[in-house]
Amino acid sequence: MPGRAMRAGPGPSWRCADGADIIASLDAEMPPNPTAKVGEGGRDGVGHRAAWLYHRDDGFELYGFTFVDGAYLETVFAGADTADLDWAFDAWRSVARSDDV
Repeated sequence: MPGRAMRAGPGPSWRCADGADIIASLDAEMPPNPTAKVGEGGRDGVGHRAAWLYHRDDGFELYGFTFVDGAYLETVFAGADTADLDWAFDAWRSVARSDDV
């Protein structure tokens, strides 16, 4: 759909930190004044998830983090239509662990 974008990249390994420490560190690095923050327990091999939502003049951005085994995947979903948030949240929640290499 036009007006949607997504990017993903691995975050650094956090072998010596617990989930609360990682979330606090990410929160300090995120842009200020999020519209919402979301945290969820994991399933299907995912430890937990966290997301920061920002409404912008030209739409929205959802910064999502999926944690597995002391590391995380950062995903950013952007859309031009703030009524289209379900797409971004569904896509973030669809990130799953795969043991296939």
